[in-house]
Order: sequence, then structure tokens, then C-alpha cells
Amino acid sequence: MDELTTKVDENAEELEQAQQKIEKVEKNVGHVEKKVDNMEKRMEDKMYEEMRAREAIRRNLVIYGVEEQNKDTDKERMEADLAECERIFSATGTRAGKRDIRFCRRIGEKEKSKGKRPILVGMKAEALKIEILDAAKELQNTRFKHVSIGPDQTRKQRQAEMDLTKEADRKNRDELTAEDRSKNLKWMAVGRKGEKRIVKAPVREERGAASGSNRGWRTERREDQDDRGRHHGNRRQERRDREEDDLQMETEMEDQLSKRGRESGSETEENPPRTRSKH
Repeated sequence: MDELTTKVDENAEELEQAQQKIEKVEKNVGHVEKKVDNMEKRMEDKMYEEMRAREAIRRNLVIYGVEEQNKDTDKERMEADLAECERIFSATGTRAGKRDIRFCRRIGEKEKSKGKRPILVGMKAEALKIEILDAAKELQNTRFKHVSIGPDQTRKQRQAEMDLTKEADRKNRDELTAEDRSKNLKWMAVGRKGEKRIVKAPVREERGAASGSNRGWRTERREDQDDRGRHHGNRRQERRDREEDDLQMETEMEDQLSKRGRESGSETEENPPRTRSKH
């Protein structure tokens, strides 16, 4: 009985210790659940905040590379920027004008800039913003070729594009095979701002190095097509020139044969010249 009593006391003590551990674990689980709930709430708040921020800027454009006018007042500088935006929109061939702009202001501090702060432009309609972005490439053929247009982005969107560029660099460093390099393939972040994606595509390294610009694969493919088009155009022109030369030579031969026939009187209607039978 004494031995049984001792074992019961020991088991009771172990049970009490186990109960204390269970209570401690339950307390920790409660803290973890609370942290998870708080984290989920913060993530939801950030998600809604990002959605609200994107909704607020969905009609905005950012124009880069426009010189700032030396005006006395802020109103005069804003009017000068509005007029320049209207000229840029007209150069793209779109129907947007000053009447379609909600607001227009420079981004950043003037003291820290070099006279070319980006212009933030709020459009009245999202359709006009998309139309301008689609037609922005037309500026390369105008006096505004130094100007570029992109959508307004949140900080999260800008960070995502930076991450895409870093991921493309990592893929080029770690994942390119010997076959890819022999085909001059490279991972690149392509697409319009806010819509970029990573693709593997051929790149013209020597042309890019010579120009010193980071052009996309679409631009280089278009240049290749233009080169082939010019080459085919030159071949067509050469073929037309040869045909004209052959026709002129044939005409001269006809004239000479006809002249000799008239002088000798040997060629009659019963025995026409070869050129006439050819015709």
C-alpha cells in the first residue's frame, strides 16, 4: 500500500506538471493566433490601401524629358506645361487636348532636379490615357523623340518592376544555357510600365552597345524587319531597272532592223522582220 501510495503521488505530480505545460502551450497558441489575426488584418488593410491608391491614379500619366520653362509664377509655369502637354499629345496623333486634362504638375523638388522634372498629368478619362500610352511610340518620329510617356505607378508597382529586372539579371547569370548564348537569347523584362513580364528573346548586342541604349526586343525586331524591307525594296528596284534596260535595248534593236529593212527594200510584208514576228 505504501508503494502504491508513493506511485500515485508521483503520478499526480507528473499530471500536474503536464497540465501546467498544456496551459503554457495553450497560452502560446493563443498568442500565435492573435499575431496571425493581426497579420491578416494588416495584409488586408495594405491590400485595400493599394487598391485605393491604384484606383486614385488609374487615369494619370507621367511625361519624362520635358524642359521646365523659366516663368515668374507657378500659374505661368503650369500654363506652359499644359501647353507643352497638348503639343505632345498632338504629336502622338491622339485626340487628347488641354480640355481633357484634370491637373498638371511637376514631381519632385526643383532645387534637387536638373530642369527636367517629370510631369504628372491627370486625364479626365481612362480611355484617353490608354490611347496616349498606345500612341506614345509615335513620338520617336517627331521633335519630341527625347520625351517618353508612362502610366503613374504606386510604390509597390515600381518595386515590382525593379524586382522583375533583378530577376531577369539573375536568370541571365544562372539559367542561360550554351545553346541560348549561341542563339543570342537573353531574359528581359519587356512591356509597358505596369504590365512588364519576363521573356526569353533574341537581342542584338552589337547594335545596342553601339547606340548605348537599352532597347527592347520589339524595337530590334522592328529594325530587322525594316532592314529586310529595305533590302527587298532595293532588289525590286534593281529588277525594274533591268527590265527597263532590256525593253530599251529591244526597242533600239527594232528601230535598227526597221531602218535597215527600209534602206535595202528586202523586207516586205510576206517576209516581216524578226522583231515583228516576235511582237
